[in-house]
Amino acid sequence: MAEEDIKTGKRLLEEDWIRSNPEWVKELELMLASKVKAEIQALSSFGFQYLSQVYLPLKLQEGDWI
Repeated sequence: MAEEDIKTGKRLLEEDWIRSNPEWVKELELMLASKVKAEIQALSSFGFQYLSQVYLPLKLQEGDWI
């Protein structure tokens, strides 16, 4: 995780729309503590259709996104 990523994560933690969702706060704090960022490209290891056919529909259905 680059210094700019850390700054962005800290800025995001100050946003009301982030603070209103404890799960997002938890995930951001975990990324900052571990200094490892989650990147959507990592999902390509599950196959090129996983993102469009599984991951994104599930996130949209559950309303689970930042």
